[in-house]
Amino acid sequence: MAEQDPKPKKAKGGSALGVIVPVLVLTLVAGGGGFVVGKQIIAKAKASVAGVGKPADAAPPVPIAVKELIPIVANLLTPEGSWVRLQTAIVYEKADAPQIDILSAKIADDMLAYLRTLTLTQLQGASGLQHLREDLSERAAVRSDGHVKEVMIEMMVIQ
Repeated sequence: MAEQDPKPKKAKGGSALGVIVPVLVLTLVAGGGGFVVGKQIIAKAKASVAGVGKPADAAPPVPIAVKELIPIVANLLTPEGSWVRLQTAIVYEKADAPQIDILSAKIADDMLAYLRTLTLTQLQGASGLQHLREDLSERAAVRSDGHVKEVMIEMMVIQ
């Protein structure tokens, strides 16, 4: 029989210095990297505030206005008995203000006709809402000969 040693052997372990040195080195490397990146960000921010890179012949911004359209209630193509209520607003240049009342009525009629051709599956999800907004904006721009810049969907309820 083999004799067992009554004293257990000590496990070899690392000293505290073996742990502290790598942690200290990694902390210094991370701090130095943060310092360099921070300096680059500050330099870019100062350059953008100073106006470096701005074109000298930039056009002044065009004043725009927003007009809410009347709420539209339409039945969808499928499924039968489904309805949509759409509340929208149009964005246009202020210079086009005198004719916008007539254009807004035409745009609302066009939206009503378009909504009646849609199905419920075309309106589902975020992509369906995005496609609807893009289609309505494109139709409004065509209907107004480019006077309407964008259509904003304020609320849509499907029943």
